[in-house]
Amino acid sequence: MGKSIYRILLCLVLGLGLLAGGSAQAAELEGPWHYYEFTGAPFTAAPNFARQNVESWPLFDLERRPLFKQGTDRLLLAVKVNDTEPQKKILLFLTAKQAVRMWLGDEYFFSAGSFQPQRFDEGSQPYMVHLPEFSGQQLLVIELYAHAAKDLGWFSMFSVDTEQVQMSQLFFSDIPLVIAIPVGLAIIFIMFLYYYFNPQGWKRLYAYITLFMTVFVFWCVSASNVKSLFGDWPRFWWYMLSIFAYLLPITSNLVLLELLKGKKYARMKYLLGANVLLFVIAMTGECLGLHSMNGLMPFFYLLLPFGEGFAIYWCIQAAREGDALCKAVLFPTVAFTLLGLFDGIAGHYHLLPWRMYLTPLGAYAFLYFVICILREQVRHEESLLQQTAGLEQEVAVIQRKSETDALTGCYNRNKLKDLLAAAIAKARKKDIPFGMLMLDIDFFKKINDNYGHDTGDAVLRGFATVVRQQLDKDDPCVRWGGEEFLVLVNSADLTEIKVLAEKIRQQVEGMVFAGHRITCSIGITLWQNEKDTAATLFKRADGALYQAKNNGRNCVVVNM
Repeated sequence: MGKSIYRILLCLVLGLGLLAGGSAQAAELEGPWHYYEFTGAPFTAAPNFARQNVESWPLFDLERRPLFKQGTDRLLLAVKVNDTEPQKKILLFLTAKQAVRMWLGDEYFFSAGSFQPQRFDEGSQPYMVHLPEFSGQQLLVIELYAHAAKDLGWFSMFSVDTEQVQMSQLFFSDIPLVIAIPVGLAIIFIMFLYYYFNPQGWKRLYAYITLFMTVFVFWCVSASNVKSLFGDWPRFWWYMLSIFAYLLPITSNLVLLELLKGKKYARMKYLLGANVLLFVIAMTGECLGLHSMNGLMPFFYLLLPFGEGFAIYWCIQAAREGDALCKAVLFPTVAFTLLGLFDGIAGHYHLLPWRMYLTPLGAYAFLYFVICILREQVRHEESLLQQTAGLEQEVAVIQRKSETDALTGCYNRNKLKDLLAAAIAKARKKDIPFGMLMLDIDFFKKINDNYGHDTGDAVLRGFATVVRQQLDKDDPCVRWGGEEFLVLVNSADLTEIKVLAEKIRQQVEGMVFAGHRITCSIGITLWQNEKDTAATLFKRADGALYQAKNNGRNCVVVNM
């Protein structure tokens, strides 16, 4: 572990300077490469055989590997190494699906993988190997074994240099992965928060994005070269890389499936089914030892542009219909498709001499999509708040209508129960009584009978207005029924209540309502104590009003 930490720190401290100055060239590998292809048992004396025959072997180009005979599964490579730069003794190379062993002169110094047929692929991993001590010129001999001729002889990053330079090359090949992983983790964290703490959000979409980004981050880790510093598990990481490569379009299409939900022209389920079917076939074949994970990659890279092309077309249609999220997802979908196709084809068919993935850069395009989601989520929440506020306002209006007398604007009998209960509760809690006024317009029936209901309604409206003008804002006025009204007075002073009632009576007597003069009778009572009830309160107020009418009307009577 200490050695691994040392290597990483060495990369970080010296890497930037090396990046600015460009990667160093390899040490003296004198003369061209030569190769010898064969089938059967491995050589027991490869160095001697190579020294005796290397000049007659065909030339080998690391970047343009020759075609080998069908059935060839073993290869000898040879090149001369000179010690003119003895400080450059670290050999860096990456192989895929090949077992490899090496000799320098007669010294056998490195081996990786099995030189016998295996059920599973050997995997892929960069190796940093110390060359043995030597002087002058020696022959570097490499023996390779693969299940098929098409996999033989492929190298990436093959060079001999100092440990500092080789570590920096290994590190900088991972730069796209290193800068993409934090973005992926940030997106996972954001979507996790929105999933659990935003009940009004698009929870299924958040879950699919989290799943896609999780697969993406694991794919980045599997694809990185620096991870090899912490363990020699090339086969494990090779299969992790392959599995996550198959899962990437599946999980990304789950996101598109959710976005295009309800669009009849979008056939995302068929596309998703094709991706899943290919993955299942590849996994089944691999478990049977058919090496199908890598063998079916040509179908994978054929399905990718066609399948995602249809998905992009459907998203364009949805965007034209005004779907903002489908419009936003176009950029990351195109970016991931093109970059993934480039990396996949270049890596599978060994089209480039280096090993650096560009697909991770698509994470930044996907971050743009996530920002658009958050923006639309804010707009969605604002719209919901507006709708909620509108509904609350409508409910308030309806409630006011249900509690208010439409003709006079006073509270109606529906509200009286709540008003009286609140007044009684307050009186019992604070031991402070309150007053009740019961008012009746004198001879109101004659106005209706002689002048009609329109005139009667005008009189009622005017009467209610006069009464309410005399009251404090905390003293509610209730239309009890017909021409009868109730007032609850927040006062414990009987004299003060009698003054209020007399003031109301005088105001009514002195005004003209719809061309008519009217008078009113008022009965007063006061809440007695905590043993008092609403029924007894009403009974006393009604008795007081009855007495006022018997006394000739247009007067105030108190009944305690």
